[in-house]
Amino acid sequence: MGKEAPVGMTSSVPSEITVGTETQRGFINDNVYHSAEYGEIHYSSYFPGSYDGTKPYALFITLPGYEGLYFQGVGANMVEDFGVEAIKYNSEMIVLSTQLSDWGETSANQAIALTDYFINHYNIDKSKVYLHGYSGGGETGSLVMGMRPELYTAFLLTSSQWDGDLEVLSKSKNARLFSDRRK
Repeated sequence: MGKEAPVGMTSSVPSEITVGTETQRGFINDNVYHSAEYGEIHYSSYFPGSYDGTKPYALFITLPGYEGLYFQGVGANMVEDFGVEAIKYNSEMIVLSTQLSDWGETSANQAIALTDYFINHYNIDKSKVYLHGYSGGGETGSLVMGMRPELYTAFLLTSSQWDGDLEVLSKSKNARLFSDRRK
């Protein structure tokens, strides 16, 4: 606690979060959630200027393609427009663009951990939690949806293939799947 809060937040940042120092396209880059179980989870974040934690906001998490993974460099995830476009759809929505490790199970667990963390530490409307995955990030998102579909209101899969457990997803009453397969 006691760290400087991101733009739009009036409270201090939880101790498990290190806030990045650079901005790009309206997002703060290289934030890190220090997960006890999954290590450092890197992401860029956008908090609307109106967010002060007093009322629930929607949460949109985008999982980038291969070029946006963390080893590609800080901010490489921000060349994709998905997070930037998402902020135009809901003025009361926090948007996260991840920079994970791979498009496999490691990153699926990290995406779930980051989602859980935000739901439990920020004022998030649990009926408005959205996941998006592009290309390799879509593969990761499909794994996420095969593991914890109840966390998300909807999942948009873009230019990707499905690697997750469809049976788990089909039994879920909460999750909706949208696909734009152009690959």
